[in-house]
Amino acid sequence: MVQEIVREIKGPSRRAGIWLAAALTFFALGGTLDADPKIEVGEPVAVSGERTEIPQVEPSLAAHPEKPGLLFGAAVTFPDFRKGLDVTTVAGFRSADGGRSWQSVPFPACRIDPWVSFGSGDRVYLSCMGGRQSPLIVYRSADAGRTWSGPVRVTALEGVDRPVVSAVHKAGSPEDSVLVAFGQSSPAPGLRNRTYGAAVSRSDDGGRTFSGPVAVRHDALTQQPFDAAVLSSGVYVLFFMDYATRDGGELLAHRRTWAVRSEDGGRTFSTPVLVFEQLGREMPWAVAVDRSTRHRDRLYLAVDGSWQRRGTGPPAPGKGLFLLISDDGGESWRTAGTVTDAPAGANAETPAIAVNREGVVGVAWYDTRRDPTESCYDLYFSASLDGGATFLPNERVTPVSSCPQTSPQQQGVASRWSFGGDYSGLAADADGKFHILWADSRSGIYRLWTADVRVNLSPRPVVH
Repeated sequence: MVQEIVREIKGPSRRAGIWLAAALTFFALGGTLDADPKIEVGEPVAVSGERTEIPQVEPSLAAHPEKPGLLFGAAVTFPDFRKGLDVTTVAGFRSADGGRSWQSVPFPACRIDPWVSFGSGDRVYLSCMGGRQSPLIVYRSADAGRTWSGPVRVTALEGVDRPVVSAVHKAGSPEDSVLVAFGQSSPAPGLRNRTYGAAVSRSDDGGRTFSGPVAVRHDALTQQPFDAAVLSSGVYVLFFMDYATRDGGELLAHRRTWAVRSEDGGRTFSTPVLVFEQLGREMPWAVAVDRSTRHRDRLYLAVDGSWQRRGTGPPAPGKGLFLLISDDGGESWRTAGTVTDAPAGANAETPAIAVNREGVVGVAWYDTRRDPTESCYDLYFSASLDGGATFLPNERVTPVSSCPQTSPQQQGVASRWSFGGDYSGLAADADGKFHILWADSRSGIYRLWTADVRVNLSPRPVVH
């Protein structure tokens, strides 16, 4: 059949005729097009170096916004587990081929809590907690992570926690504005004792120097920032949670999550907006902003735990995972779709979220559905094609489960971070592919692994 059609077509149309003939033959043989989108997970790749006895946890990952496959990640490393959790450093990892190979980059002044963010051009920024003399520092790179300058001290005050670095491109300026949010103890106006809450320091010269911290306060409760987002207009949105009384001595029965905006590069902040109040065991983890045309600047907040809507009775069974979304820059929020399709009782932990250039929302998380005892976990991924309303069937990423408590070499690490850290890495690159960086304990030791994930939206041929 193909030969007969091709013989009738001459000249420039011959190639098109070949494709047409092949298609007609395919359908004549009973072939159809499977139009259902599909999550395609690549082969996992080991990222960590040769010293397999060294645990590594709490990875952060960022992707170059314009160069496909260019990634930079970082994680906490325990060079000598015999000395306990106090002896740590931070290792960086750079890939220029979409995660197939990685180059190690040391950050000797860092101790814990690394966070990575790409800026304009090839600029990359890494924030972390350092030693006593420099408790919060930032490194910067102008060549996509090949070489680094710094460290630059952001604040000399002790007691900081969970720094999150973000880059804001300034129109007409060759430099990025670099904002670092963190938790910090500071004086409270009108009160004798200090309070602990969110603060932001800014740099107007691309991370070379930083201003003093601006405290973000609206009450005297203990508050912890956990993520931030930058909208296309340059508006900076910071997220934090209050969880205890002023001295941190008494946990709140219902923690609350807040969003606060800055339209002037971190100099001033809006009145905080309540995102949600914890009614069951919900915990906010990660934020992403949509830069696609359809839902431009939509904010997504990934929350795990049992979800109980006010006035609807007891929490639903299981420990789920869902999204909250905002279409007005964080001023109002509503519940979106449920991400996990695990059976009741399965635990979903530490979700990471990213949105690719096509507006596909990707979520990765640690999941215990394969182990009723919840001693072991796997990494799962799902995606939404309709702005978070519904999600595709969950896809298992890890071929081997992680059971972190099995090795005596990392008992202390596994007890502190039962799911490999307080966050994990997920980024969407310039081609729309998702990349996951996670702490994997299949060997008994937390080691970094990565995998790429593509959400295939194109119809695929299927022969019945």
